[in-house]
Amino acid sequence: MSKFNLMEKYILFLFCWLVSMSVNAQNVNIYTDNGFFHKFPIDKSDTLHVIDSLVIFKYNGGEINAEQNDIDSITFGTVDFKNAVLYINTEEEKQITSRDTFMNCHCKMDGGTIFKSFECYGKIRGRGNSTWLWTDGLIYGRRPYRVKFNNKNEMLGMKKNKDWVLLANWRDGSFMMNAFANELGRYLGFPFSCHNRFCEVYLNNEYNGLYQICEQIERDDDRVDVPIEGAIISLDVDDGPESSPNTGNNFWSSIYSLPVSVKYPKDDELTTARLEEIKQDFNVLESLVNNHVYENVAKRLDIKSLIDFLIVQELTCNVELDAPRSMYMYRDSLNVWHFGPLWDFDAGFDFDWSDMYTGHTYYASQKLLYGKDPANNPNYSWGTRFFLRMFKNKQFVTEYKKRWNSVKGNLITSIFTRLDNYKAQINNAQSRNQQRWPIYWRDGVTKINYDSEYTKLKKWLTSRITVMTSAINSYPAGY
Repeated sequence: MSKFNLMEKYILFLFCWLVSMSVNAQNVNIYTDNGFFHKFPIDKSDTLHVIDSLVIFKYNGGEINAEQNDIDSITFGTVDFKNAVLYINTEEEKQITSRDTFMNCHCKMDGGTIFKSFECYGKIRGRGNSTWLWTDGLIYGRRPYRVKFNNKNEMLGMKKNKDWVLLANWRDGSFMMNAFANELGRYLGFPFSCHNRFCEVYLNNEYNGLYQICEQIERDDDRVDVPIEGAIISLDVDDGPESSPNTGNNFWSSIYSLPVSVKYPKDDELTTARLEEIKQDFNVLESLVNNHVYENVAKRLDIKSLIDFLIVQELTCNVELDAPRSMYMYRDSLNVWHFGPLWDFDAGFDFDWSDMYTGHTYYASQKLLYGKDPANNPNYSWGTRFFLRMFKNKQFVTEYKKRWNSVKGNLITSIFTRLDNYKAQINNAQSRNQQRWPIYWRDGVTKINYDSEYTKLKKWLTSRITVMTSAINSYPAGY
């Protein structure tokens, strides 16, 4: 055990004092900067340890681990969790009808039990593709939004910024698919994984339900920290030259015909020359990947990020890899490309696309995106083979297998420790959300149950680990 600092002494003093008092009906409430919340009865407590930087609470029924530097506060009492609530009022209470044009608004945040409250002015517009276009009251219910404050604000413990995203997660009956992907990204070490925050929203004084709030993917010190000469791109058919021909920020790649949309630089900074430079540089990367010589690719691509990116897509069965949609990459100060940040996973988890307009059906099978031989998978388009091309390389396959077998063991337990706490936080909010936006199965009568869908998500992912382990360890070795 390390030497105790003031925080450790404070924690131990309060903990030991309350245990010695044997106070009944008291709780230990743990709050951290990254949104972790848990409470357990003091009379069920066992021990508290501070080992290096890790605070470990053991109690009858479980164990809680929290990084000491992440701890915001530890309180003792009967406090119940109160979810954050965001009140948004548009100018003259006009309806938000556009995902292209911002309209003025006033925002007031009640931070609830954990987070700071604030009030500010800003702008709001719609966002998303299918999640916006299909939200007409008949297909999807509440809409997703993009908020831009006039000044930087700390949002629910996340670092100050102007730009925020409100995800509706309408299609996802567990409300945890995107949260799982974000936590998976953090578990694997993606440097720019979005945080998970949940907030109820009132829009023009009417309750609009439960939202997931996260960072906008953009260049910023606390977002995607690329240099001025760097780049952020999205491989996305909706933002590409066919579906968005007039945006002036996209192109087809030369070898794999990928729809590339440049997210940074943007606006006036994205000159014709800069766009052409990014296009030519990405074409160089494509050529290297196409030739799949490990040493050459490694000079221009962070191969670990590709391996982890492919693990995420397969683990979540994210079929939008094939379109592709929402597949982000960025170029750093060393002129090296990386995969990430991760984004948009509610079309994964074996979603039933035959029921895409009215249904919320997932988890029917354990089909594999990459099959038994990713390098020669016949089921996907030529564009998708860009992502899988390196499976022809022996060293890449070896490293892929090694990486999977090193991370799979604690993956589910580690991530769902956090998700269980998120779920506990929003339980009451989900009930209110269901009353406002009832979600039904195909029969139009039976309501979807958030708890049972969350259980299905856990069960499916646990089985997924076994299925993937068998498949990955049997991949052809490459050459």
